[in-house]
Amino acid sequence: MNLMICLTGESEQLAFLPEIATLGAGIELGSYGLTGVRSERDWEARLTLHKAVRAQFRGTLAVHGPFIGIEYAHVDHLLREAVNRRLDMTFDMAVGLKASRVVLHSGYKPEVDLFGLEDFWLQGCTEFWQREIRRWADAGIAIVIENNTERTPDLLIRLVDQVDHPFLGLCLDIGHQHLFSDLDALEWVRRMDERLLHIHLHDNDGSGDRHWPLGRGTIDLEPFYTAIARQVPQATISLEVEDAMQVKMGDLRKLAARFAPERG
Repeated sequence: MNLMICLTGESEQLAFLPEIATLGAGIELGSYGLTGVRSERDWEARLTLHKAVRAQFRGTLAVHGPFIGIEYAHVDHLLREAVNRRLDMTFDMAVGLKASRVVLHSGYKPEVDLFGLEDFWLQGCTEFWQREIRRWADAGIAIVIENNTERTPDLLIRLVDQVDHPFLGLCLDIGHQHLFSDLDALEWVRRMDERLLHIHLHDNDGSGDRHWPLGRGTIDLEPFYTAIARQVPQATISLEVEDAMQVKMGDLRKLAARFAPERG
């Protein structure tokens, strides 16, 4: 298994970059979705922080892109134009940071089920990604689509299968799965299978998207570790814990020790 740790890019995190590299892990840079999108200045400030991280870290780097209000097949053409502009900014940012992977939410909303719009959503997203994925592939950047409030992985699987491009895969956020799905994480892994390229790992107690350290919540992690190592060894585990860096690094050290045999 490959490992990553999610960072926001603040200066106090820079001191941990050498140990992250020593552990053989990459980094996933974020905070565009809730901070960077507030204004052009906020975007540039976040990007400046991330450029400083990249200048000191030569390992594998992923980016978590914006997600609030991002609907790729929105019925409103003006909102689609806004989404396209935000993706243009995300593309330029990812290329500049030499990212190998960008995590984007699916754009699914509960209204898709409520109003019976599954086919409309799927057709629109398929047509969008059949066009959009080309420039990312040309830049050598894979897109992984993350589950949010989906109750099953089936619609995301259909999307990836219909686009049918090696640079488009899936990201399983186990915290979101634990909150919103009656299917257990092992069944999500089984259904996603080789499409699963990226995993967001954190814990919660089923009452909110807490992003707690591993073991603090109610997610049964050990069977999950066994399943992903056996079924999707190509996937990257990205530690998405929101806590002090010492706490996050403690979890990363445990993961590195747990998956050392699989990583060879």
